[in-house]
This record gives sequence, C-alpha cells and structure tokens, in this order.
Amino acid sequence: MTAADGGAPLARQMAIAGLDAGAAGSLGTAAASAPTPTTASSTADAILSAQVSTGSAPASPAGWGSPVLVENFDGVLNTSKWNVYNSPTADKLPRRASNTSVSGGSLRLAGSYDAAGRNISSGVANTVNQLYGRWEVRFRVEAGAGYSAVALLWPRTDKWPTDGEVDLFQIGSADRATAGAFVHNGPDNNSTGYTIKADFTKWHTVAVEWLPYRLTYFLDNQPVWTVSKSTAGGNLIPSTSPMHLALQLDAGCAGGVTCREASTPARVNMYVDQVRVWAAPPGLIG
Repeated sequence: MTAADGGAPLARQMAIAGLDAGAAGSLGTAAASAPTPTTASSTADAILSAQVSTGSAPASPAGWGSPVLVENFDGVLNTSKWNVYNSPTADKLPRRASNTSVSGGSLRLAGSYDAAGRNISSGVANTVNQLYGRWEVRFRVEAGAGYSAVALLWPRTDKWPTDGEVDLFQIGSADRATAGAFVHNGPDNNSTGYTIKADFTKWHTVAVEWLPYRLTYFLDNQPVWTVSKSTAGGNLIPSTSPMHLALQLDAGCAGGVTCREASTPARVNMYVDQVRVWAAPPGLIG
C-alpha cells in the first residue's frame, strides 16, 4: 500500500464506489447506547484531552495475549508506525498531510476546503501487516455532511478485491447515527455488510477479529456480527495476503457519501484515541 501518496486508498475508493452503499439497503442492524465522555475545561484540546483514555490500557481479550501494537497518540505522530496520506492534487479524494495531526492525546483527521476551494480529506495507514489477528480502534467523529469516517484492513499486495478488504466501519451519515461494517473478498468481489447503530459523535471502540474461519465485529467489547465461511455469498474470509489498518476521513460526493451542505462546519474532525493490534494466537488459527 503506497499510503504515503494516498495511492492504495484512492484505488480502493474508485474500485468500490457505490458497492457498499448499495449493500447497505439490505443489511442487518445492531444497536448500542453511547457512553458519555468526560467533559471539562476551556480550550478544544483541553476538552479533548479530558475525554481520551487515561490510566492503564484495557485488558487484552481472553486468549489473545499481549498486543503487538498499542498506539495512544501521545506527543508527535510516529511515522515509522504510520504513513500519512498526501495527495492534494488527486482528481478524486484529494488528501493533504497537514489535515492530519496529533493533539491532546488523540489523532485528528480533518476534512475542509483548502485555499483553492477543493474539498480536502486526510488519512493514515499503519505499517504493521499480518495475516489474521485482532484490530481495535477507539474513536469519535464530528457531525457534518460530506465526510465519511473509515477504519479498514487493506491487503499489503494492493490487489483489490482479489485479496480482500475488511471494513471495521464506514460512517457517512451526517448525524453519525449508523456505521456500516463490510467485507470484500475474491476476484468476483464477494461481499456482505452490516449496520451498527450508535451515536458515533461520542467515544466508541470498534474491533474486528480476523481468523481463517470467521470475522467477528465488536462494538464496545460486545460482539455484534460474525461472518463465517458458511455465510451465503461465496468465501467471504480473506486469506491470501497480510493486511494492515488504515484510518481515513473521506470526502463525500462519491461511494454513497453525501456532499457537503450549507450546514456542514468549515472543518469536520475524526478523532482516534487509541489503536491496539494483536497477532492471532496459534491456538485460534487452527
């Protein structure tokens, strides 16, 4: 994945534009209440800092051992772990590195107009590639039409859809009341999806466990959807390439995401408080 120049995520969006949006009409749903974040203080960064995780990290899920990556986004962004998208002149989904920052203990991905009037988005890709494992993202996204918050697993080979894609969430609705979880696999683009209901303007943790025989999606540590090899629609479990996590705030008017509206804030932000990644234990791979 050439995440430094935004190539692979752009190819992904051009390849699947409209597919996930079309699948959403027949998706199942899961609902959850939103935990209320701590609020405090005078500046935006102080409020954000008060809301992100403090103290020790949550315990690992049973049977998964210690994570291979714990990222709390303290200090500056570690570019040995994260490639920052920077393709401001791209015809579709232009992204600018300056729209990605770390502040108040959180990664901030921003969408906004630039000086030339172009709708610019942002994103990062993690450098850890592995075949199977568990990925967990604690995040929130501000309301506003025209941007979709996305966390996905993308194949190291960049061969889409042959080597698959696992979407932890795509949140394109202006009110952030629903998230779409998806999986794509194989040259025929076998795919399916599921809708998760929650207030994603508040902090939530979304995770996926990818194993040879199943994908299980979690919201706030509760399983909400499982895809297995027996799920209708062909073999939906990717198995042919290691994958890595990408975090994106994608600009709209494509792929089922609405365009900006008059009510959209000048700047819309997606915040990521923590990312944790586990390798799949041998006992779970089978």
